[in-house]
Amino acid sequence: MNKVWINGKFFRGDKAKVSIFDRGFMYGDGVFETMRSYAGLVFKLDEHLNRLFGCLKIIKIKPPFSRKYLKDAVYKSLRANKLSSAYIKITITRGEGRFGIGYEDLFFPNAVIAAKNFDGYPDWMFERGLSAKIIGIRDEESVISKIKSLNYLPYILARHDAKDMGFDEAILTNTKGYIAEAATSNIFFIKKDNIITPSINSGILHGITRDVIIRIAGKSGFHVEEKFISRRELLDADEVFLTNSLAEVLPVTKVDSKKISSGKVGAITKLLRISYQKQVIREALR
Repeated sequence: MNKVWINGKFFRGDKAKVSIFDRGFMYGDGVFETMRSYAGLVFKLDEHLNRLFGCLKIIKIKPPFSRKYLKDAVYKSLRANKLSSAYIKITITRGEGRFGIGYEDLFFPNAVIAAKNFDGYPDWMFERGLSAKIIGIRDEESVISKIKSLNYLPYILARHDAKDMGFDEAILTNTKGYIAEAATSNIFFIKKDNIITPSINSGILHGITRDVIIRIAGKSGFHVEEKFISRRELLDADEVFLTNSLAEVLPVTKVDSKKISSGKVGAITKLLRISYQKQVIREALR
């Protein structure tokens, strides 16, 4: 039986509970981080914790535990569940309180760590690539665009709408019509060996994997540009790919009704995916 860590203690998965009056359940009042472990190493755990604590500061939740305590708890969760390759999620909510949106009398914030076996996405996604539909709007001025909020409804609805239209993924624009990101990923495109991604002020989440890919691409000799990206630029790309901690580097071969270049996974996308995996191995062997 899977074991879940809640506020410093482990519970069986079927016994792990938080109150129905928890603000995360009632209002989506909290944040989370999703990470991946390889051979027992949680890749970029420090960076994920730094982002988590930054998000808590933005939404004015005092961290219930220190970075070191949570880091140790993540590894304890892996050991408790006898996991090596895993999906790990840390969730922190504002905790319980009275009805209404005020939170002056809240109790201790709730922290939950759940870990499950994860061996990666299906092979077909990397061999064939995804189809994506440009749909939905992300408000680049909203504080929500800067954090991993528990309220994921805009992205859930965007992906559902895309799937209802026969696509694998949704790509969101910001209020000015520029490309922002996919439902759960940052987005990159390649044009004439230039690697281009939406700038942070496009209204995107500051992705951990995004940062890794930008560094890898720069060290590999590619010119990397962060800028506002129009719909037309994306459709005219030679290659398109998405990045997040679970998928790593995920190719996109069709956007709207248009094939990207030949409609096959591009060579640079493949190279960056391999380079990312090599960095994971190097860090795991340290």
